[in-house]
Amino acid sequence: MNEIFNPVEQLLKSADLNNTGYLELATESVSWRVYLQSGKLKYVDCSLQSLPQLKYYLLRQDWNSTVTALQDLPKSYFKSEANLEQKSFDNGLYEQTINWLLAERHLYHSQFLQLIEDLTQDHLESCLWLREGIISWHEGVSIPSWIEAEIGNSLSFDIPDLVDFLEQRLKKWQSCSSELISPHQRPYFLDYRDIDKVATGGILPQQVLLRLANVMRKGLSFRQLSIILQKDEIHVAQLLSPYINHKKIHLRNPQPPLDLLPTIPQPPPTIEQPSSTSESIVPKHKVVCIDDSPTILNEIQRFLDPERFEVTAINDPVKASSVIFRLEPDLILLDITMPRINGYKLCGLLRNSHVFDETPIIMVTGNTGMIDKARAKLAGATDYFTKPFTREGLMTIIEKNLK
Repeated sequence: MNEIFNPVEQLLKSADLNNTGYLELATESVSWRVYLQSGKLKYVDCSLQSLPQLKYYLLRQDWNSTVTALQDLPKSYFKSEANLEQKSFDNGLYEQTINWLLAERHLYHSQFLQLIEDLTQDHLESCLWLREGIISWHEGVSIPSWIEAEIGNSLSFDIPDLVDFLEQRLKKWQSCSSELISPHQRPYFLDYRDIDKVATGGILPQQVLLRLANVMRKGLSFRQLSIILQKDEIHVAQLLSPYINHKKIHLRNPQPPLDLLPTIPQPPPTIEQPSSTSESIVPKHKVVCIDDSPTILNEIQRFLDPERFEVTAINDPVKASSVIFRLEPDLILLDITMPRINGYKLCGLLRNSHVFDETPIIMVTGNTGMIDKARAKLAGATDYFTKPFTREGLMTIIEKNLK
């Protein structure tokens, strides 16, 4: 069963514990293995592997002769790619192909190290975009044997630094058009007459746009365009975003199987979401959610119909009471395990005020074994439910307590 989780939190926790082994994260279609040795990142493997993707990493480094050499790759490798099961690591397409390039001297040791670094960073970036799936820890194996034989202890990454770098990249992706959800989407001009239209924020001359339009006819992704334009893919996306927003440039979905990869996550909710100023015939229920996990807050907001609920998300429990007293919500969802002040204590503080005598307060926990029902009742909790949760489960408990 899939669960909601934050890969960044899981990875940083493993680094803090100096773990050795690999963290496996999986969706229904794709899996990742994040290999650690004494809390340092060694490699990230992804089950979705293809020769066009491998060529991208090589072309990004201007290793054109290595790409040309792939024309001589044994035909059996192409067959294994065609039979690739995205969730399985058994295929080993990258392992076979990279080892062949090394053996045939089309790839040197220094290039191998750079390629492994690029694969690790790119696989980790897509992995950190996950918001739900299955996660498990496997003790002991810190790196695939075919990589260890070549690099030994010469390559490792500081996890906090790499995570910080990728989070800065994510913010740049999120600054692009909201319609852009993947570097594998394929921009195109539907009508060349749109090139003459003004796009607020667009800085590209019409002559450049016309050349781009001709290149886009090949169905290239932002990632592939970045190779041709010799610019970072995010920079390409930022340049084209004004034209996407003004419907001059349209977007096709990623080519299979790249459409199976996670999409760019939406920015996490702010501490307090402003209430709507528009009047409604049917009053909305005011719901306050208090949880230190932006992922959970984002899911709750996504699950609750904005036509029926005015949701305020709070990720700092210390600031929660002042916001709650000002809003006087109809229902409060309260996580139990939070830093500095736990759910039991915050619930008790709220119940000490007559303002919240009758307000439903629902405790939220990640494990049924973690909630002390007697303590929750003593603190004044009305009900509780567990994570992970579904939209139906969340709505059931909210409807029950709002009656």
